[in-house]
Amino acid sequence: MYLLLVNPKAGNKLYRRIERRFIGLLNRYKIKHKIVVIGDLSNTPDLLKDNVKDNTRAAVAVGGNGTVTAVIDALANYNLPLAIIPTTKTNHLARLLGIPNWQAGVRTLARHHTHEKRLGKIGQRYFMGELTIAPKRNLIKNILIPNNRLKRFFGTNRPLLPKNQHSVACQLKLDNELEVSGQLARLDIHLVEEGKKKMLIRFYTVAETGTEMSVLWANKLEVESSLNMPIVSGNETLANTPATIQAITKTIEVIQPSPKTKPKRD
Repeated sequence: MYLLLVNPKAGNKLYRRIERRFIGLLNRYKIKHKIVVIGDLSNTPDLLKDNVKDNTRAAVAVGGNGTVTAVIDALANYNLPLAIIPTTKTNHLARLLGIPNWQAGVRTLARHHTHEKRLGKIGQRYFMGELTIAPKRNLIKNILIPNNRLKRFFGTNRPLLPKNQHSVACQLKLDNELEVSGQLARLDIHLVEEGKKKMLIRFYTVAETGTEMSVLWANKLEVESSLNMPIVSGNETLANTPATIQAITKTIEVIQPSPKTKPKRD
């Protein structure tokens, strides 16, 4: 049985508009499930505690980035896979997994494979995938816009920042050893599975000659800045600087679409 944790507020209350079709598609694919509605994301740990049983196959986050983050936070202490059914267009982890919409998310439960994904922590909060740190003006103008997030994930869709970027004095400390400073326009952090260092860091700075990008690697990153900056996963702010971010040994098994599954229209 799949435990579906549904946030009905996500995606401008999309779930309420698709509920009948959603349940119909679950039944069409003969997916055994239990739906639990999340009234408040802060209650997600209690919902898992009350509803996870011996026959629970996976916890399924049905919603947007905030829903996924809340489920990951709560799921980190369980030996249980994570699945995602997006009900927002900006659910970046779903898109990175190749799940563009809620229909594809349901189909993924019917036919899939699993992959271990590394977790990171910001203070006491867990995250998966990638983070962006930037002044708010740069985030609104250049980061939180539609793009190919799968290409962003692999670093193949990252043009240099446009001119006239706002910058903030920033200092990085990597693994308590290397210190790097500059006028930060954007900092991208991506968790990686292989190699000695588990975080790939792209440090975009503004200098007299224009925007420069440095590639850094670390297992632990301390960020300090002259002004507080949001730390964003997708379009969800997880924390603000100053902050300590680290890749940890803990992983979560994530459900992904089967490579043999062909796109369908439901």
